[in-house]
Amino acid sequence: MDIDPQTKTAEAARSTPFGEENRRRLIARYFSEHGAPKAAAAWKHVYGLLLWVDRSTGLAHCYESDKCQPGRPWYARSLAFHDWLSGAFQTTPNALGKRLDWLFQEALDNYLQAIAREQHGQRERGAHQRALFVGQDFPLPGGDPEVERIIVEFLAPYFSEKPPDKVFGLIAERLREYWKQENKRKNLLGEGFEDVLAAVVKTACGTKILAHTRRSIADVEGFRTLGAKDKATKVDLVVEHPRLARPVLVNVKWSIRADREDQLWDDFKEYVRFDRDQRGFEHYLITNEFDPARLNAVCDRRESNNFIFKQVVHINTKGVLAAYGAPIADAQGQGHGKPRGDSSIERVRQQVQDGRLISLSDWLSTLGTAG
Repeated sequence: MDIDPQTKTAEAARSTPFGEENRRRLIARYFSEHGAPKAAAAWKHVYGLLLWVDRSTGLAHCYESDKCQPGRPWYARSLAFHDWLSGAFQTTPNALGKRLDWLFQEALDNYLQAIAREQHGQRERGAHQRALFVGQDFPLPGGDPEVERIIVEFLAPYFSEKPPDKVFGLIAERLREYWKQENKRKNLLGEGFEDVLAAVVKTACGTKILAHTRRSIADVEGFRTLGAKDKATKVDLVVEHPRLARPVLVNVKWSIRADREDQLWDDFKEYVRFDRDQRGFEHYLITNEFDPARLNAVCDRRESNNFIFKQVVHINTKGVLAAYGAPIADAQGQGHGKPRGDSSIERVRQQVQDGRLISLSDWLSTLGTAG
């Protein structure tokens, strides 16, 4: 019996090092080694699993890399966030990276092992194929003249003799794999973030709490089934408990860009459309966005004078405020005149004060009262 090609693709995605099956296996292993998180410290586990150090700045990533380079405003904010996070993890700024990025590094190790096995077999087959053309001065596979030129330019004074050409080819090959690695992170900041949050909810909020990822809205209790022309809109995270009047719907986005903000709005309209008896539902957004304008936009988004999100949940609002620095009232003025502040940043401070923007720990504590 032939297997449907889409089924094959889905099964392959789950079984790959960065796929769903391996992600969940690694997350389960992490919590078996580190213990079940309490609500108050759950944010540390999320950062420990998913947050990473930006290689171009050496700092914990909190904003777009190109805007966080030395000399730009977000470099100072990144330094402040890195300093705050180092203190929270009770380690030095230089050693902080060792406490972060666990899930990616473990999946990457699985990936590199698989690549090494594949390349070993390919090299053996390639050597047999090249044997037919021995002595004809064919270029070596993997070679990159520009990589060789750069290495020689900087390291030639330290060579006692020039390395063999095949060594340059192996270095170029290794570098290509290294540069591709960051693209793999996208999987972990999409579905992997959802998987981590589901595991955190189930381990931190009581045994009767259920958390489902990527569930069709048509399969959520209280919402109507799919019609003939309907598409299956999926909810990133659905939280259920017997004491909850209805399942809680959660959008999960590590960061918020314009296209993702549009997607949030489209998702909300679909949830409303599928709401079977129009009783309404609890709807949250969980994010690690640091941009003040984007945070304010999702906190303030309304439909018919009602917020589309009951609350926006940040991994840790203290980290956001630490990155922003001292409030205007406490800031030191530079030169003459009054201190100048970013109004969008001050607005985020107000969102936190008003409870529109809350920390993951606070949200989990609220769920925990049901569990």
